Amino acid sequence: MPVVAQLWRSPADVVALAAAWHAGLADRRLATVAGGPGWLRLTLIDDDDAREDDVPPAHLYLMARPGAVVLWDTDTVVPPSWDRALGRIARKRLTVTSHLVDARLTDVAAPVEDRIVYFGFTGTDGRRRVLAHQLFGPRGNLVLTDETGKRLWSAHPSPHPATLDPPPPPARADVDPDLAADFRDRATTHLHESMRAEASDRARTSLRRAAATATRHQQNLARDLQRAERGDDARRDGETLAIHLHELTQGPPEVSLLDGEGRTRVIALDPSRTPAENMADCFKRARKADRGRDLIAGRLAEVQGRQESLEALEKELTELLAGEADLLETLPAWHERHTDLLGEWPRPDAKRRFEEEARPFRRYRLDDRWDVWVGRNNQENDELTHHASAPDDWWFHAQGVSGSHVILRTGGRPDQVPRHALERAAAIAAYHSKARTSGYAPVVYTQRKYVRKPRKSPPGTASCIREKSLMVEPGLPPNDA
Repeated sequence: MPVVAQLWRSPADVVALAAAWHAGLADRRLATVAGGPGWLRLTLIDDDDAREDDVPPAHLYLMARPGAVVLWDTDTVVPPSWDRALGRIARKRLTVTSHLVDARLTDVAAPVEDRIVYFGFTGTDGRRRVLAHQLFGPRGNLVLTDETGKRLWSAHPSPHPATLDPPPPPARADVDPDLAADFRDRATTHLHESMRAEASDRARTSLRRAAATATRHQQNLARDLQRAERGDDARRDGETLAIHLHELTQGPPEVSLLDGEGRTRVIALDPSRTPAENMADCFKRARKADRGRDLIAGRLAEVQGRQESLEALEKELTELLAGEADLLETLPAWHERHTDLLGEWPRPDAKRRFEEEARPFRRYRLDDRWDVWVGRNNQENDELTHHASAPDDWWFHAQGVSGSHVILRTGGRPDQVPRHALERAAAIAAYHSKARTSGYAPVVYTQRKYVRKPRKSPPGTASCIREKSLMVEPGLPPNDA
């Protein structure tokens, strides 16, 4: 990937861009919101009837994707191949749309010390919304809050606390007419290279997985064919038994006999069956092996042909990656031509749900870092424990009494949660239980992945293993008590 000067990493340039957008875009109406995993496109229109000339729409692209945390404005939308590579969430499923469409952009600002751009909107209901674009971190974030700072939506879980802060007033600065163009050129170049790399990785991964699957299939069929070859041994056993059938009696587990070529064969028998029945069983196994051998041999030939085709595809992909064509166009088309070998082209959001809608649970924040979620009824307890929380989050419940399920979010790092944060989360669990008025109450806790819902049990029921216990005084964090 070529080195591109990354203006979005410079707080001063981010502040200047915010000032330019505030000067040029404030008071425009947000006509449409589009987006996908970790990105949004805001289309602003100028519907001021006092203007004589039509002003073209302004499209703000805000990216919070791994390897591409960028932003720019343009009067044209990105090519369809970019949309496909980015992944698009249907507008009716994009939660942020319901909060922002037809709102009016009132201000754009960025603090001098953080790389965050705040977009202030006033909705048709007169309420204020703030969309914060976090430009730091490996994947950044997009966070929508209401006028009180409550999170309504975020592109990624666990927003940084700074994105929930009130935005600063818009900066008054000389607007550099070339700055927005520089952002646009460098951001789109950086994003394009990032998406090219992602597309290349997807194509190589699909090919590698298909080749590995074919190799495993070939090895399994080769073993099956080897076992099927033992049908010849069963046939020779049957033929040998037929020669000596008049000499044999029922009972011995094995016999040693000369076959038709004068060689000694040791044949295992079923003592509960007659010599004739053992002979018939040998021929039956031989016929079954013959049928299986033909079928397995045919399948083995098919798999070997698939392996040869995949080897040819590997050479084709190498040439494609070394060519001059736009990989965002050519790689999906190449993959589609070979779906019989590679399967479907993977979607950007196939494995992970990026967009996180605000949940209805009671919420507390510890040490400006740790989020605690509390269910307010049995239905919320069910949703919180079995759907909304992550496997590595800590789960709390007052021991021996009815109460709320409590989750302490860990961001995938449960071992980094300090002891005092665990104790305060346990105190919250005790407070939201029948033990609220106790001086001290026992609270069990474990990682959420060790919590199960018994089959056919009513909402709010849970059982856990590997639990630990804390004795705490019921209470809320100081700012919520």
